[in-house]
Amino acid sequence: MIPSLTRDVRGLLGPADPADGRPLTAASDRRADLDRILATPQARQARPVGRRLVAVAAALVVLVLAGLQIAPQPRPAYAATPPLLRYTGGEGPARDLLTGIARKAAIAPGPARTGDHEHLLIRSWDLWTQVDGERVASAIIPSRTESWRGPDDSGRRAVTFEEPQFTSTTREWLWRAQNLFGDGLAPRSEDYPAGRFPAMWADQPPAGDLDAWLHRAHPKENGPYETIVAVTDLARERLLTPATRAAALGIVAQLPGLTYDGTVTDRAGRAGAAFSVTTADSGLPTRYTLILDPATGTLLGYEKVLTTDAGKLDVRVPAVIGYETYLAADYTAPPG
Repeated sequence: MIPSLTRDVRGLLGPADPADGRPLTAASDRRADLDRILATPQARQARPVGRRLVAVAAALVVLVLAGLQIAPQPRPAYAATPPLLRYTGGEGPARDLLTGIARKAAIAPGPARTGDHEHLLIRSWDLWTQVDGERVASAIIPSRTESWRGPDDSGRRAVTFEEPQFTSTTREWLWRAQNLFGDGLAPRSEDYPAGRFPAMWADQPPAGDLDAWLHRAHPKENGPYETIVAVTDLARERLLTPATRAAALGIVAQLPGLTYDGTVTDRAGRAGAAFSVTTADSGLPTRYTLILDPATGTLLGYEKVLTTDAGKLDVRVPAVIGYETYLAADYTAPPG
């Protein structure tokens, strides 16, 4: 039975025996198999996943950069503005208080002197500041202006820009992504020969009748705020002697509508007394504030704040629209 079973198995499997020496398939079948293999598309060689991700990321970067150049960028709902200062107190008659400070200013020490050049250092910011023709909207960029003015009206003025300040991470992202100014925030400096230093007043403040002298370029008809603007313009280009400072504060003390806002810590961390005039004569309701050292009358700061109406300006009121912080005012040697 076993030999018979063996024969049956061999008879069944014999055609597929690889050792039999005979082809497993007919010639026509082998040709069909070859044609099918040649007609099948070759499988694509797998690439490393890391390279593929890098390529995709690079393409996305290109698309983002192209979009920033072509598509209009979203603007914040409001332009970035510095924080408001906090005032405390604010009680008492402004005229009497400021007149008292003016008296102290008259007997205060004069500016320190280590040379014959009037040296000023002012930190400032303004809502309408432009750098290389671009409007600053999402960043606050204070500038530092340092000047040296010689007796012959020669000198130097140097401007540096501080690091941009942002009120939110979204504003910072917009700023960094657009790279608005490139090298526009680089320091700038200009030297002036004798008689060419840029100034609103070519002559020194007079010993008498400072009121008329101040208002030559600042008509009183513009309103009481114009006097405050005149005083700050003077502080921006001249050292104020004790007598000049006392006279200027006496003029401000007589302004109609002057208010005492109280004590305040200025943007340089110094304690001061604040006096303001609020008016819409300049176009929008604005508070113009002088911050003074109450012991010497030294001008520490100047603030401009929109109070109730921003008009077409994209700021949320009340909003600081400009400030100046007076950091140094002394006599030094000319810059090297």
